[in-house]
Amino acid sequence: MTEEKKEASSTTGRAAKLARPNVLSLQPYRCARDDYSSGILLDANENALGPASLPTNSLDPYDNGMELERYPCPYQLTLKRLLCDHRNAQVGQTADNGGIQPKNVFVGVGSDEAIDLLIRIFCTPGNTSGGGDAIMITPPTYGMYKVCANVNDVGIQTVPLTPDFDLQIPEVSCC
Repeated sequence: MTEEKKEASSTTGRAAKLARPNVLSLQPYRCARDDYSSGILLDANENALGPASLPTNSLDPYDNGMELERYPCPYQLTLKRLLCDHRNAQVGQTADNGGIQPKNVFVGVGSDEAIDLLIRIFCTPGNTSGGGDAIMITPPTYGMYKVCANVNDVGIQTVPLTPDFDLQIPEVSCC
C-alpha cells in the first residue's frame, strides 16, 4: 500500500484508510430521484409513457402498477432494510442494538459488480507501467477476479490452493 493511501482522507473507518484518494474526493452523483419521487424524470432516460404492449396488445394501457418503465431506486433502501432485519433477527439483534444497519449494506448486480467496485476503489492502477497495486488470487477460483484486475490495470499475484483446496499460508504471506 502506498503512503498516499494511508494519508488519503480525514474520513474515519478502515475502508477510508485503504481507499484511493481520488475515490474519497468524489462527490456523490445527484439524480432527479434525490429530489423527486414521481413525475417524468427526464434525466433517467426512461419511457415516460409507460410500457408498450405492441405487437400483442396484451397490456392494459391503464394498469401500470408495476411501473416497468422506471428504474428502481438506486439506493435499494427497502431491500437493505429487509436484509438487515432478517440477519439481525437470526442473531437476536436489532439495528439499534448492535445489529447491522442499511447504511452498512452494499447491494450490487451480482458478484461481478462487487468485485469490480472493490478493485476500482481500493487498488491503484498502473500494472502495465510497472507500478500500481496487485490482488492475490488462489486458483482454482472465480475467473472474474482476474478479468476485473486486468480491466482496471491492477497486477495479479497467483498462489494456487493445495490439492486439498487449502491455502498455502507461507506463500500467501510472502505476497
